[in-house]
Amino acid sequence: MRNSTAFRTSPRSTDLGALLARRGCDLILAIEDENALVRCQVSSAIAAAMLAPLKGKAAGQFRALPGNLVEIDAAVTLPMALRMMEAKAAMENTLH
Repeated sequence: MRNSTAFRTSPRSTDLGALLARRGCDLILAIEDENALVRCQVSSAIAAAMLAPLKGKAAGQFRALPGNLVEIDAAVTLPMALRMMEAKAAMENTLH
């Protein structure tokens, strides 16, 4: 799996932000064998829900952005990626 790090602080100017904007989506899931790469820019509330299944083992897999956003770039197992996406959907339903 390949991992890229964004160095700018503006969500629209990061590599990941630009990639998400080009694809018109808010989450990218790349699957390779039994592993997954979860990449997204979400609100801090949604990020907290998504990172909760990692039980504190998320160091280096997220970073704060301006505007109450968090960029998640996490390499995890496929089952963990599915749990993260389920948590995202549940939090979005709660917030809307």
